[in-house]
Amino acid sequence: MKKKTTQELITERPSEKELKAMPRTPLIVIADNIRSLDNVGLIFRLCELARVELFVLAGYTGYPKIEHDPRPEGIIERHHNRIQKTSVYALPHQPWAYQENPIDFITAKRQEGYHVIALEQTTTSIPYFKAIYTLPTILIVGHERLGVREELLALADQLIEIPILGIGNSHNVAMATGIIISHILEKTGQYTKNNGIS
Repeated sequence: MKKKTTQELITERPSEKELKAMPRTPLIVIADNIRSLDNVGLIFRLCELARVELFVLAGYTGYPKIEHDPRPEGIIERHHNRIQKTSVYALPHQPWAYQENPIDFITAKRQEGYHVIALEQTTTSIPYFKAIYTLPTILIVGHERLGVREELLALADQLIEIPILGIGNSHNVAMATGIIISHILEKTGQYTKNNGIS
């Protein structure tokens, strides 16, 4: 056993040309009303690592620069720089969009056949590892303290949660998103399909 060096890991990654030709996971992640720009950047990185089809930033979630950006210049720069810092390399490689109110977007995608899952602690949520996962899927995650908005929960086909064993109420939203994305990839065979992992 020998630990791989950073250079060895880099050489294993696809080239820019290869990356563009690689298939994307038919999974859309919606981050609604996320306060922390660090969390937004971390979810960007998680989405890129999983080849997520689209990362949607919704509500008052901060987002990177866009063309004809209506926000004040100081907000644009602060949001872009902070997200870019925590996303590391992911920002230019992960497709994303901003939707102030994602209800119409989610409704349209449901009509296209997307299964909608919301990660939230409710009286009817089931443990994430007991859920059935199919693709294409939308995964909705929400505010670090208030969770996913009621109007978005109403659009979900399935409500899931991560069981808590300690004293805290919940996981960090980026950490929780990573747990669920990885589980979706495993349960839908994406690791095997895209990496030859058996």
